[in-house]
Amino acid sequence: MKKAILLFAAIFMFLLSIAPSASAAGDRLNYDIMYNNSIPLVSNNNRFSLQYNVYGDLQLWDNRTRTMLWNTKTSDTRINHFKIDYWSGKLVLQDPQNTPYWTSDNKAWSTSYYGADNVPPNLRGNVLIVQNDGNLVLYNTETPSAGWYPVWASNTGGH
Repeated sequence: MKKAILLFAAIFMFLLSIAPSASAAGDRLNYDIMYNNSIPLVSNNNRFSLQYNVYGDLQLWDNRTRTMLWNTKTSDTRINHFKIDYWSGKLVLQDPQNTPYWTSDNKAWSTSYYGADNVPPNLRGNVLIVQNDGNLVLYNTETPSAGWYPVWASNTGGH
């Protein structure tokens, strides 16, 4: 009986030790998840990462060259998570009381990207991806007939 309990405890500890690394390898954030500052989002090729600095600034880094490609220019240590707002579809940085400190401007970005006459009707993003080219992109995936299309990006691709 003792051996079975010890074996079970050893297996449980092994599984517990590998669980965080599995969740840390993600390259995307879905609209229903609040992401805290402890684990960065990392591109599938491991070259780019989205993470906080200690002052509350969300930053996109090129891990190979060790250069920052983009940031939110926020500096408040109370900021502790970011998420895609379900209702607006914008990327939002917030403090524990849900006070927004930075939000993506989906309309302005889409107008610039598509042109004023071609902006898609639904600018509500629901998936944020750190792409292998160094671009951070917020996509709308809600209209199957339209496919996935970007509604905001950091414009840092091509690295």
